[in-house]
Amino acid sequence: MYKRSGKKIAPLITGGGQERNLRSSTENLPAIAAMARAVRLLLDDQDKKVAKQLEIKQNILSHISQFDKVKIFSKDNDGFAPHILCFAILGVRGETVVHAFESFGIYISTTSACSSKRHVASGTLSAMKVDEDESTSAVRISLDEHNSLEEANKFNEVFDELYERFKKINS
Repeated sequence: MYKRSGKKIAPLITGGGQERNLRSSTENLPAIAAMARAVRLLLDDQDKKVAKQLEIKQNILSHISQFDKVKIFSKDNDGFAPHILCFAILGVRGETVVHAFESFGIYISTTSACSSKRHVASGTLSAMKVDEDESTSAVRISLDEHNSLEEANKFNEVFDELYERFKKINS
C-alpha cells in the first residue's frame, strides 16, 4: 500500500502495531508462499500454454465463422485474449444458447463471470458499440491450458446440431 506523506489513515486491524501501526497481525506466510508458487506455476511454459489456447480458439473460430447468423466479437489477433472467444448466434438469446450447450455437458457463459449475476448487457460489448440485440445474444467461451482439440471438435459438432435447431426456430 502507498500513502501520501503527511496523509493520515486509520488502520483496518488494530493490535500489535506492525507496519507503523497501520496494519496489525502476523503476515500469512503460508498464503504468501502459496501465492508465489501459484504464480510460478502459471508462468511456467506460458508461451506453450498460450499457443495451445490460440490453436483451440482458432479451431472453434474458423468453424463457427462459416455460419451466416454467427457474429464474432473476439477475433484471433494480438488485441484479443488468447483464451476467450465471444460470439453470438443472431436472433437467439445468449441464455438459450448456454442452456442448450449445457444439455451436452459443455459449459459456456453469457458474460464475464464477474457480471453474470447482474443480468445487464456486457460492458465490454457496449464499449465496442455492439447493439443491444446482438449483445443479448452473445456467449463466451473461456479456455485454459487443460482444454484439448478433441473438446474443441466436440464443441463444433454440438454447435452444428444446435445451429440447425435454432435455424428452424429463427427463420
